[in-house]
Amino acid sequence: MSGRQASAIGGLAAGLAMSLVMVVGRRSGLLHKTLAEDSEDWLDRVVDARRLLGRGGTTALEQANHMVASAVFGVGYGLLSERLPGLPAPVLGALYGAGLYAVNIVGIAPLLGITEGERNAPAPLRAERLGLHLLYGMLAALIAERLNKR
Repeated sequence: MSGRQASAIGGLAAGLAMSLVMVVGRRSGLLHKTLAEDSEDWLDRVVDARRLLGRGGTTALEQANHMVASAVFGVGYGLLSERLPGLPAPVLGALYGAGLYAVNIVGIAPLLGITEGERNAPAPLRAERLGLHLLYGMLAALIAERLNKR
């Protein structure tokens, strides 16, 4: 398996884990409104997704987008790891996850109107979002590393 394939699979698996953590965390009351819910609301505002696709269809569309993005971001991690081979995978993964948070959640999501912007979000919600991205980065890195060793 190529390094990029391993990284894509690692990213996809980490994205799935992140989605599961969000669902379980939200249902248990441990997490605030999740980015997935914000994305579904955004899809509804922009294209009237819930009327067109129903609630389940909107969730499926958001999750499909999340999985594709997770795989692509996994490849991004793989490219970064090729350029910084000396850092341990969990450390580089955490840094990469923090970078994804900074670019995508702090930068892009509020510009698109998906979130209210991290300046306006309560501190616990910002911490959850950052923590989920750290989790994503570390899992993607560890899984990609493990697959590369096969």
